[in-house]
Amino acid sequence: MKAPTLEQARAAAQRMCDAAGVTLLPPDHALRDVIVAGVALASRLGGRSAWSRDHVAEYVSVTLPGTGPALAALAAVPVVGPILAAAVAAVGADRTVISLSPAVWSDPLRLLETVRHELGHAGQIARGGLPWCIAYLVGAEARAAGDAPCYAASMAVRVRLGGESTAAAAESAMRSLQGYGLDADALALAAGIIASARATLDAGEDLGGVVMEVVAALESVGWRP
Repeated sequence: MKAPTLEQARAAAQRMCDAAGVTLLPPDHALRDVIVAGVALASRLGGRSAWSRDHVAEYVSVTLPGTGPALAALAAVPVVGPILAAAVAAVGADRTVISLSPAVWSDPLRLLETVRHELGHAGQIARGGLPWCIAYLVGAEARAAGDAPCYAASMAVRVRLGGESTAAAAESAMRSLQGYGLDADALALAAGIIASARATLDAGEDLGGVVMEVVAALESVGWRP
């Protein structure tokens, strides 16, 4: 399958975010530094494996709720809440916000898989609101249940658009999940979700229309397979 150009990938990513009612922030946005600081602190909560600030700045994309009651309540979460809430409030976004990392912004395939991953979190926020956000910050099983399906969506993009094997995509997903400070039970939950996603892809099926959505967005900006 023909790889999209960087311009097509960025335009398609914007189309998907617009369709989902989500604000997309490029890595050079002025609030990126504040968001990075908050996420680096959040990685230390609840016994999680701590990401360095440099690692977060370069590699970590993040999704946060927009302004409104959920964001105001998020500010009450100790330590990290006020930082993350202030960042989104400063953007003035009344919609969920995705902040992209520099590592994905200049790579078409990684950009598409990351945006589709983060849109999964946007959907979780829309369905679960603040309780989901707080549970995600402090609970290992909530992080496993929240992130594994999003990594599964990334797998679908890597396999169908990037030609990666399902084994390699699954291994990459599990390596990433091991950085989320998951205990044994949470890691087992994540592994089960990833294994199920791999089996679905091995059967030649899409994962809830993930690939169809990405392809449609790409075609809308002039890409052809």
